[in-house]
Amino acid sequence: MKHHYWEMPIVIYLFLGGLGGGIMFLSAIFDFFIAPGAGVLFAWPMFIALAALAVGCFFLVFELGQPLVFWRVWTTATAIIKWGATLLVIAMVFGALWWASYLPWEWISGLAGVLAGGRGAFLAIAGFAGFGIMVYTGVMLSTLKAHAFWATPALPVLFTISATSTACAAIALGLGGWPVEFSLEAAVVAEIIREIIHVVDIVLVCAEIVVLLIMVLSFFGAGNVTAKAVATRWVKGKTAPLFWIGMLGFGLVIPLILYVGGAHSPASEVVAPVLVLLGGLLLRYLCVYSDERAEIPGENRYYNRIAKGDENFVSKWRGKENLY
Repeated sequence: MKHHYWEMPIVIYLFLGGLGGGIMFLSAIFDFFIAPGAGVLFAWPMFIALAALAVGCFFLVFELGQPLVFWRVWTTATAIIKWGATLLVIAMVFGALWWASYLPWEWISGLAGVLAGGRGAFLAIAGFAGFGIMVYTGVMLSTLKAHAFWATPALPVLFTISATSTACAAIALGLGGWPVEFSLEAAVVAEIIREIIHVVDIVLVCAEIVVLLIMVLSFFGAGNVTAKAVATRWVKGKTAPLFWIGMLGFGLVIPLILYVGGAHSPASEVVAPVLVLLGGLLLRYLCVYSDERAEIPGENRYYNRIAKGDENFVSKWRGKENLY
């Protein structure tokens, strides 16, 4: 049964939420384990993460239909969206505190100095919440059991890998930007981190291709009727060009080729990350709009039956026409 309950705002929210959470998670990993002391290089990527989460929250609240009562998300004990909203708030608050500790303006230097002492705790909490957001974006869809194409353990794995990959792409594009003052040491460290990011993204893109193909082709070959119908549309139906050429080709395979074969070139350092970001957005678009579900017995008959006594009105009425 095909009826889109979620539209483009949810696509954008899932993409930006995963992107922002991934940037925070990777920033924490690099600052604590890979490049200690290089946290300031991630200040601009962290700003991108905060902006992505803020815009994503806006689209989520907008899609709920009643923005002024968004607080009800936290009052419903069984709402899966409550956990996502909580993680978003935690990530944004502690990410903002960490980012503010690096602000170079004189008028805020006192506050930045106070916050500097808590950088480690702020980034750890933001990174942990960011990882939760990445996983949550896939879990939110996979808990909807009526939608067979979503209700698979592979979807949270796929979304987590994709979110981490898009975060790598965004960090590669923004690493070492404002408020970092140019120095030879900062430039060298930024280049080393960027090289590591590219290698990580190569691994992630390969993993994403494998998980994506396994999920889609398994549904195509052995899924239930509803999931197989969606997979068939992806593999050889009307969305096949978006899947094979757009998402798999330009969003994954071409960036992989550019990463491997175009080291230190604009194609590797700019074009490939941009394509990865667009591929991540397209993945979520195709998944959200693949929301067919099996029809409940008698459901179609119920929705199409005519109320007793209204047969004459229904048979004569034409849209927007006032008969009475």
